Amino acid sequence: MHQAYFQIPDDLLRDTLYHWGLVRPDVAVIDLLAPGEQVVAVGNHLVSARANLEIVRGCDGSGAMFLVVSAMLAYPANLGCKLAGVLAAAGFMYLLNLLRIAAIYFVVAYYPAWFLPAHTYFAPTLIVVLGCLFFAWWAAWVRSDADGQRRVS
Repeated sequence: MHQAYFQIPDDLLRDTLYHWGLVRPDVAVIDLLAPGEQVVAVGNHLVSARANLEIVRGCDGSGAMFLVVSAMLAYPANLGCKLAGVLAAAGFMYLLNLLRIAAIYFVVAYYPAWFLPAHTYFAPTLIVVLGCLFFAWWAAWVRSDADGQRRVS
């Protein structure tokens, strides 16, 4: 997965995937949380009078998603459970990442000195921990399925 991710051309990520898949949805999240911010999507940037946050390869949440999805694919479960888990994990990690980016925007806008520790240490650690908890929940669900309590086709 990681190797395929790095085969995606930078301009496709920047101008299409990040703009439509991360930046524009995050503008909506920020507008919902703080309409006065007046954030706009400009390419792969969240831009306002207070901040200009750029989304780049490696800071897009893909690594944490790859970690959780890889764990699910390696886990001994039937194909239906794996497919359900991967789809749920992708959605969960995507939503977490949107919230992470919105939170980082507010850090840049209001506490710029905290950007580096928030972006480098706190947010990634929180995302990985939440991803691991999601995996643990999914694995427990798979075990209950193996005991005949739940079926996925």
